[in-house]
Amino acid sequence: MSGVTLTPRPSLAGRLDAACDRQARVIAGIKGEAMGGSDSDYEFGSGEDELTRLEHQGRALAAATRMIFAAAGIRAGMRVLDLGCGAGDVAFVAADLVGPEGSVIGVDRSPQALARARLRAGQRGLTRVEFAAGDIHDPAPGGPFDAIVGRLILMYVPDPAAVLRRQATVLRAGGLVVPIELDIPMARALPATPLVSQALAWVVEAFARGGIQPALGTRLWAILGEAGLRPLGMLGIQPHYPPGDPGASTGGLPGVIYAAAPLIERTGVATAEEIGAETFALRLRAELQANQAVFAYPLLLSAWGTTDGA
Repeated sequence: MSGVTLTPRPSLAGRLDAACDRQARVIAGIKGEAMGGSDSDYEFGSGEDELTRLEHQGRALAAATRMIFAAAGIRAGMRVLDLGCGAGDVAFVAADLVGPEGSVIGVDRSPQALARARLRAGQRGLTRVEFAAGDIHDPAPGGPFDAIVGRLILMYVPDPAAVLRRQATVLRAGGLVVPIELDIPMARALPATPLVSQALAWVVEAFARGGIQPALGTRLWAILGEAGLRPLGMLGIQPHYPPGDPGASTGGLPGVIYAAAPLIERTGVATAEEIGAETFALRLRAELQANQAVFAYPLLLSAWGTTDGA
């Protein structure tokens, strides 16, 4: 496995202020319908706020995702299946790599997410990107596919290998499976700061108590083998955000805290008063700037494999 550090270009102060103001107005704790339906594995809802958070996250992770897909072999002309597509961000990265001769189909169980994804695809003029209702636990319709991708999906399911095993049945011979997951404990402030350390500890503990795997990325190589696939490669990328960049103070950790606050409370890790979700982004921004601290995003990890020779 290799590690690559991405340092996005710092943004203008005005953009930072506006982004912080928007985040501060978000109501802590998404209480919408669970992503994909009431019996879904996804914990954080599919309301307007959560879809907006996922779009922020998608922009923050787009460059790293593209690098991983390219390293794994996603290339022009491929037909790609995106599992748990949400608002479409991963599908858009894949579409850029497969080009006009390829195509991408995203599946999700959330009608709200699918509607947002279709709207955004239309705004981008992506006629070769489609979105359809589907359950990631069932083999996707419309195959065969040249590759199956998914980002931050398997961490929410009890048996990730079973999901990949079933979906691999819709691959062409020799097709690729390229899941991307996180190692959340690798996130940190450099130098360490109290609010970042505390918030990350809350998230990791609440995820573990809630049945969400906070470091699933480290297990992907083994999971591919358990799914009956032959692992081919592995890559880890950790985006870093300098002081003052909205990716640190509005788009990343605060978004997770907003979404995870009900889980953190429900699992007894911290109270709503301790979390202070409504002001978290502003407090984080002040702390990072006061300490001139860089925020290291959770390590984004992928292991990819194939049905060929498995």
